[in-house]
Amino acid sequence: MAADGPNADGGDEFDPRSGDLECTEQHIESELKAPDEKLWYHGRVDRQTAEECLRNNGKVGSYLIRESDSKPGSFVLSYLGQAGPPTHFRIIAMCGDFYIGGRQFESLSDLIGYYTTCSCLFKDEQLKHPVAPDEPVNDRRRVLAMLSYRKMPETDELNFDKGDTFLVHNELENEWLWVTAERTGEKGLVPSQFVEELTSNGDPVEALPFFHGNISKEEAVERLMKAGEGSYLVRPSENSPGDYSLFFLCGKEVRRFRIEKKNRYLHLGGRYFDSLDDIIKRYTSEEIVEGSKLITAVYRSNRYLSGIDERFEAVDGTEEIYSSIKQSSGPSLLTRSNDKIDMTGCLYKRTGDRRKDWKLLYFVLNGTEKYLYYFENAKKSKPKGMIDLSYSALYPVHDSLFGRPHCFQIVSSYDNNNEQICYVCADNSDLAQKWKQFLKPYCDNSKPPKAQQLHHDMLKEFHKLEVSVLDAHRLPKVLNHPYCVLLLNNIKVGRTEASERANPFWSSDYFLDDIPPVIESFTVSLYNTKRLKDTEIASVTIKLSQLVGKGFVDDIYPLQPAAGMKAEMGSLRLKARYIHEVIMPADEFTSLKELLLDDGFEHILSLSQVSGESERFTLANALLEIFRHERKEASLLVALNDKEIEKEAQVSTLFRTTSLATTIMVQYMKMTSAKFIHVAVKDSIQKIMELKQSCELDPKFLENTTDQGPNSEFFLRLLTEVTDSIFASVDHCPMTLRYVCNCLQKRTKAKWPKDVTVRTRVVSGFIFLRLLCPAIVNPKSFNLVTENPSETASRTLKLVAKVLQNIANLVDVGPKEEFMGVMQPFVLKNREKMISYLDELSNVPKEPAVHEILLGDPARELATIHQLCDVNIEALKALIPTQASARKIVVVTEMLTNHKKRYMGDT
Repeated sequence: MAADGPNADGGDEFDPRSGDLECTEQHIESELKAPDEKLWYHGRVDRQTAEECLRNNGKVGSYLIRESDSKPGSFVLSYLGQAGPPTHFRIIAMCGDFYIGGRQFESLSDLIGYYTTCSCLFKDEQLKHPVAPDEPVNDRRRVLAMLSYRKMPETDELNFDKGDTFLVHNELENEWLWVTAERTGEKGLVPSQFVEELTSNGDPVEALPFFHGNISKEEAVERLMKAGEGSYLVRPSENSPGDYSLFFLCGKEVRRFRIEKKNRYLHLGGRYFDSLDDIIKRYTSEEIVEGSKLITAVYRSNRYLSGIDERFEAVDGTEEIYSSIKQSSGPSLLTRSNDKIDMTGCLYKRTGDRRKDWKLLYFVLNGTEKYLYYFENAKKSKPKGMIDLSYSALYPVHDSLFGRPHCFQIVSSYDNNNEQICYVCADNSDLAQKWKQFLKPYCDNSKPPKAQQLHHDMLKEFHKLEVSVLDAHRLPKVLNHPYCVLLLNNIKVGRTEASERANPFWSSDYFLDDIPPVIESFTVSLYNTKRLKDTEIASVTIKLSQLVGKGFVDDIYPLQPAAGMKAEMGSLRLKARYIHEVIMPADEFTSLKELLLDDGFEHILSLSQVSGESERFTLANALLEIFRHERKEASLLVALNDKEIEKEAQVSTLFRTTSLATTIMVQYMKMTSAKFIHVAVKDSIQKIMELKQSCELDPKFLENTTDQGPNSEFFLRLLTEVTDSIFASVDHCPMTLRYVCNCLQKRTKAKWPKDVTVRTRVVSGFIFLRLLCPAIVNPKSFNLVTENPSETASRTLKLVAKVLQNIANLVDVGPKEEFMGVMQPFVLKNREKMISYLDELSNVPKEPAVHEILLGDPARELATIHQLCDVNIEALKALIPTQASARKIVVVTEMLTNHKKRYMGDT
């Protein structure tokens, strides 16, 4: 544990197949036993005084808790360990909870109890000897409600009545207090305008009008006799200080009942009550003795006003007090007015209860404090948890780890032995990139080691890693379902599927675009799938220094056995490439950007012509980011599509192969169409996943062929819901995409004027075959669901996609699958609807204005283009005799290469 910071003993290692998928920041809820608070709580004392107390005690394992002298409202655990001088650990107090080392406690006593009996502060060191102050400290702040209040719905505000008392935990912004209500035990917000300070010896029951704190037993009897039968009052108990006596006139006799205080409850007649009010309410409606109920309360007269009564009497201007309340505006109450709030918004988070679901939470990044809070929703003021980014690292998550895109992980290391992991997932790539960009400056692993720092301040650097897990040979025979996990610094970032082959062939590719600069190696671990918990069998670790400047390294590596394994483990074939990108200032790329943005797009086409298939995705992604930053993505998409249409002779093969145009179109649709996909198909997919009834139509997969009829009827009802939802989603399709579809229709219709279906099929080939149908078949990869569909649901989704493809392609159900023939009437019925839908979707003849502002780094994407040009420079030179325009991009590429050498000091 690091001194003066939040620290933790850590958590269990997670396994990607067992369900123990994370060690999240932990909220300790179990009952924990600790010594009495007066034995270790010292109130506000400085560090020097605390250290003197610990040294005077002299025992290893001595400890105390004090309020921070430098940060009032926070606390410090001061500890004398084996290492020598005392160590001080900061405890963050927030909304009644206490954070240390990523763990969240409901009280300081729970924190002490945890590190006394459950966990260690340092290795093999626990809290053992509490050091008591000279006198017990009671510095708790208590307040009294001077007016009643009713909370706003869905907020953390509390309902309370005049006279209620509260224990104050935190002063928040806009004059709100986070408190615990002493009457009910509830925690929440109260407006400070409604309360006044209450001294430590004040008793909240003094606010009740039937409580008489300053009269004798004889005076109490006298007042009841005057009030008549059924009258009652309450006064302090003479025989049992701290308790109360209920005086009740029953007939002509005054009966007395002792009310005992037990913790925060009151005990009377074998029952426990929250307050004196609750006791009175019960026995005014029920008999307190046989045949008698409480009837008339005997109130204090003005001459017997208590101090609290006098304060109530002094309250005036009630309307002004109510009108002065500022809204309890959710998470903003935790931040100060001058705090730098970099980012807020909803993200999915892997829950901490080890279940496999994700929960949508509201996140707030406080750059001033370097805290990342997450809340149940945007109206809540109390966080569900908090991550201290000063002790955290940002790592990528490949889509394969959870089967869903746009994920990343924050790994918090509060000591040297254990790590806590928070997995986060965004709705789209732009949002994920934005969050990562804001988080990086605060994360520990985002800064390169001093030895690796660049000589020029204007340069930026990025680290890319591409790994292909190809196959394995001579594995032990006991491995019946092996799979591989990719790790960076022992942090899992990707995985293959499990194989059932003796010599498994995976051919799984992992492209990690921006790994932390502190990474020195990567590991591929081999696991075997088991019913209870998967087992690590072997691994291979490769240093990144072995890959520098070598392009792709394709090699076979011997597997090293894991701990406890002794057999020969065989080998693993991997292909890997590591690239350390150094990015020049954006101004250096002005000439290259001008060439790319040239209206003819000749230079892009030249580069596409010489780039290999393995480079197509990189080229497409970089171009798309550059043009989106310039808000010219529509012109790029239209131009590339036009070139494809221009060179295609047969309409039947149009856009059938993968090209730069189709790759960019697919990337753009995925980047911008998340909302459209959700509106079009999410509800239908979730319904299919919840239903258990099969829609199977193929007799080969039916146990009873008589099920085919009921299944087809049920399937038709589902299909109707799916198509209706899609056909109603036009308005949610991005306007720029709709404009591009309009251009596709115009160009194809102009080239093939006699083909009346081409305008529909060219649009459906993108909207359905490359977007909606893939989302239906694999909904988890589009963030539509959090879990993989069951086998039954997966089959239904495939059948849905199959029918939609028939409708979108304007073709009949094929003869190869006779069992699908029952769907032919549905296909015919919806054909005209499909044509109308795609025509309406494409009815945007004018290019729309783009108002979106992207936060990415265009210099990096331009550097990627330069690198591709540099790698293919000889091929570009070879184009010059037939394409004179290629000379310009060659000249600019060579110029940039020379400039980069000068920046790097290489002359």
